[in-house]
Amino acid sequence: MSSDQNSLTQTEERVETRSLRTVTTLDRMTEPIAKELNECLCVIVVNASTCLRMLAAEPPNVEGARETARRAIRDPTVQRKQSHG
Repeated sequence: MSSDQNSLTQTEERVETRSLRTVTTLDRMTEPIAKELNECLCVIVVNASTCLRMLAAEPPNVEGARETARRAIRDPTVQRKQSHG
């Protein structure tokens, strides 16, 4: 193998290693963000489900549903904090 080919191969290997490191770093960075977003979305679904259950009751618990919606709007993280202890 010539010196030029060897140098080119080494350069390609360095580029590939850097690319792999970049992908690994991005994966590590995005995983906690995705987890946090998923938890927030779960809280939204739980609050919406609670509101629907209250409105479907006989008689409908409009005030309870209203308060659940207000609480969710005021501080969407409260339910998540409470569920984590």
